[in-house]
Amino acid sequence: MAFADVKRFPRTFWAANAIELFERLAYYGMNIILAIYLTRRVGFDDAAAVAITSVFISSLYLLPIPAGAISDKIGFRNGLFIAFSVLAAGYGILGVFPSKATALAALALVAIGGSFVKPVISGTVKKTSPAGLSKLGFSFFYMIVNVGGFSGKIVAKALRQDLGSWLSRSQFASLQGWVASHVPPFSVTPELAARAAEQTPPMAPGAFVELLKWQGFGMQVICLFSAAMALVALLFTAIAYREPDRAGEPVRSTKQTFADMFRVLGDGKFMAFLVIFAGFDLMFWQLYLSVPFYIVRHISERAPMEWIVAINPGMIILLQMPVAWAVSRMRPLATMALGMGISTAAMLILGLVPTLWGACLAIATFALGEMTFAPRFLDYVSCMAPKGKVGLYLGYAYLRAFIANSAGAPLSAYLVKRYVPEAGLRAPHVMWFTFAAIGAAALVALFLYDRFVGERPAEGEERA
Repeated sequence: MAFADVKRFPRTFWAANAIELFERLAYYGMNIILAIYLTRRVGFDDAAAVAITSVFISSLYLLPIPAGAISDKIGFRNGLFIAFSVLAAGYGILGVFPSKATALAALALVAIGGSFVKPVISGTVKKTSPAGLSKLGFSFFYMIVNVGGFSGKIVAKALRQDLGSWLSRSQFASLQGWVASHVPPFSVTPELAARAAEQTPPMAPGAFVELLKWQGFGMQVICLFSAAMALVALLFTAIAYREPDRAGEPVRSTKQTFADMFRVLGDGKFMAFLVIFAGFDLMFWQLYLSVPFYIVRHISERAPMEWIVAINPGMIILLQMPVAWAVSRMRPLATMALGMGISTAAMLILGLVPTLWGACLAIATFALGEMTFAPRFLDYVSCMAPKGKVGLYLGYAYLRAFIANSAGAPLSAYLVKRYVPEAGLRAPHVMWFTFAAIGAAALVALFLYDRFVGERPAEGEERA
């Protein structure tokens, strides 16, 4: 990669990446604590919280299909205005009104808003990358995604743990009174007393309850931080983002636009391709479905859960470009298979080394697999898209996450409840070995796909 290549990317490319940075700050700050927030602050039980988190994530990755088609029709800039207006409202409601009904409504808004961002920003990256530099463009884009993911988790840890710790010792008596009377838990139960004794070092039950209260308040503040980041992204869209050049694209009616959505379903090779890679996503989303419960229950309530998960994007920030260069000469399917194999090994490490350092090593390993796989996947899909359908195809690219969560969330809910309960005997290795087996099965399916179907020609290479 030469500096001259970087200079060839236009202003809109950099504006899109800056917008993506703010959106990821908002999303990952909230998403890392969502399952715990739904149980401790909103009042859902474990199974319901995992199910809701899964439906939310699934919706966020199914809705880009119509959102991508709509954005192709109305323009990418208009799609971003819709996205961040809705996102700001959703995050704000989630933070200000932490009840069961309002939380569900807020998550619906976040899913709708987020569904426009995904195909629009990745479509902009494709459309604005100079000829011959789309792989570099997507590698840079993916690094920016992870800068946002890393920073969001760092902020989330500070707001969930450190802010409450400071406020509990401050002179803000009215705030302390509000937290005492409005934020659960409100009493010491035998289960809470048992968990207090499990901490490292052990805690008095009363002090443990106080810790949980301030963490609950901190999670509300995280949601408000996400709302603020959505507003910043909205402002940046208005000031800096310009509609990419769409000269030469066919003009389609609304009827044709939505008919195209269903025609893609008839592309058997593409659909099989997405189903196979749902196995990777099923493993990835355990960082947000299973890992938070695993860390706070099996390792320690005071473990910096957000920092541990932030190892994933932190590694990608540091190594994405070198890894992209290292695998640049590999075939696309071989590159993606390598990434999936490394990520499967990370699940095995979680099961074999059930400690704080084992979790850190596993998440670092998973990051190596992810940075090998993800940029090549998006570039490969964008090259499949006919002219004028880049947004639509990139919307369908996220269908794999919908499939992964539809299948993986019920499994995750069962495994967390069965093998990582809040109180009682735990056997987390069974959970992690199960996810590793799914990754291995997806890897075998990919080899069969490569053997009997073969790589699909990149028909859309250099198309915008």
